[in-house]
Amino acid sequence: AHARSAAAPSRWRRARAVARTCAIWRTSLSFAFRVARMRSRAGVDRTGARAVELRASLAADFRDALIRLGPTFIKFGQLLSTRVDALPPEVIRELATLQNDVPSFDPNRAIRIVERELGVSKLSDVFSSFDREPLAAASLAQVHRATLKTGEECVVKVQRENLRERFDVDCANIKFLARVADRLDPENEGVASNWKGIADTSEKVLYREIDFLQERDAATAFRESFEGGRGFKAVPYVKVPKTFDAYCTSKILVMEYVPGVKINDVPALEALGDVDLETLSQRLTFSYLEQLCRHGFFHCDPHPGNVAVDSAYPGGRLIYYDFGMMETIEVDVKKGFVDLIYALYKNMPTLACDAFEAMGVLRPGLDRYSVERIAANYMNSFAATVDSKNTRGATGVADGSAQWETEMDEEERKRAMKARRAQIGKDLFATQAERPFVFPPKFTFVFRALSTIDGIGKSLDKGYDLSRLSQPYLRELADLRDGSRYASALGEALERVGLRPVDVRQVVTAPRTLAATSKAVTRLETGDLKLRVRSVELEAQLQRVETRQRLYGAAAAAVLLANSALLPTAAAAAGARA
Repeated sequence: AHARSAAAPSRWRRARAVARTCAIWRTSLSFAFRVARMRSRAGVDRTGARAVELRASLAADFRDALIRLGPTFIKFGQLLSTRVDALPPEVIRELATLQNDVPSFDPNRAIRIVERELGVSKLSDVFSSFDREPLAAASLAQVHRATLKTGEECVVKVQRENLRERFDVDCANIKFLARVADRLDPENEGVASNWKGIADTSEKVLYREIDFLQERDAATAFRESFEGGRGFKAVPYVKVPKTFDAYCTSKILVMEYVPGVKINDVPALEALGDVDLETLSQRLTFSYLEQLCRHGFFHCDPHPGNVAVDSAYPGGRLIYYDFGMMETIEVDVKKGFVDLIYALYKNMPTLACDAFEAMGVLRPGLDRYSVERIAANYMNSFAATVDSKNTRGATGVADGSAQWETEMDEEERKRAMKARRAQIGKDLFATQAERPFVFPPKFTFVFRALSTIDGIGKSLDKGYDLSRLSQPYLRELADLRDGSRYASALGEALERVGLRPVDVRQVVTAPRTLAATSKAVTRLETGDLKLRVRSVELEAQLQRVETRQRLYGAAAAAVLLANSALLPTAAAAAGARA
């Protein structure tokens, strides 16, 4: 009897897993058919108005399907919304609207979870008060306000039940779907989509989010950095709630109660009194640049629900919440980023490409000629825009001088992109076969976060300009590239007179380089060395043929998958009739 009772829950878990898998695959096959049909209707041109319209309609339905599939897929969709390297803008826009807000679960169940996790028979053993109604509810947890018996006010974040079991089934299916997508989905302008890599990264992030002990440690490290610990300068206008470690487990998180006003609620901010909106927008920007450039540990999701404001510091104090999604920037990557900023302001494409290699964005060991030409085009555009901005002043009017793309309207952006493609289109195509670019997931979090901050800043201050605010900060970073401003100035002086260590080394090795060149020329003359010539026009034609073949293959694979999914159902129906 005991064995039968133990086996029953196991059978129910298997049945739930099978039903869940069927629901996921039913939705996936439906969208596979629709994507194949959309691509065949849109034709080869994926930037035309018809293609954009079809993608936007499909993206809206995809977002709704993710919501129906529940918490795992909502979080997965939110992570996908950061993948500007793998998805078209229409899909990114729809996925960015996904919200965590879901109905709260039974407070009695929340109380039982807290009691079980803390090992107490009743809440009053730990808390003098515990609000039954949650302050907020999300897809993974809900938050209750409480007071510890020590008298300290706190919030208790309680994880929903059975999340890990659901994650195990959902992530296994997502990873299998990713392997299928890698075989069928074409690359995008030299950037490999790498759906399996995206699925693996998303799985790590999802499991990390349901381990509240990791969130506790992240919150502590984040708070210490802003309070002046770990060797960093204190930032008094940033508040990070402290954790009560003795009461934290993998499924509940107890933190200091620090109420505030949402940073995008302008009327409420104005009602606070001692808050200046323009100063607040600047502090938000500087606090995030501090995380990226100095701390090397940053908040991945600084949306208005995770950033609040109070009047505890003149001009307004920022309060950060929710530390489930945090990322670390390694020392080598941070150094590469500093080199990239230096190269950007000095207009040095080769150094910029070296920096991209150090950051893991550019694959090493490739022919970088086309890549460096693309970098030079973008850097020349950046330098021209900066010079134009400096000429007309920090807050000059739009008088026809150069603009950042974020300042352009949709039509201006399209024209700018068309003009850029006309200049570097062949170089982009030449890089496509080698897929030189790889976008590490943490950089997509950075791009999304900066986009969010840009939107918040503009809601607080009509004259907000993220690029303008970042320039002094990034220039200071570039000046300190060699450890101090003086070392950087000395390096620039040596560069002007050609006495840098690299210049001296080139002079010393010049005879050997010349001998190697002479040897290569001799081998060319004797026919021992052959040159490879690429025809970009011919490769473009072959690419279009391969695209059509890939579409036909995707449709055939979808039909086979559908048939294999329907066979068990048909067999069961036939058996029932028999």
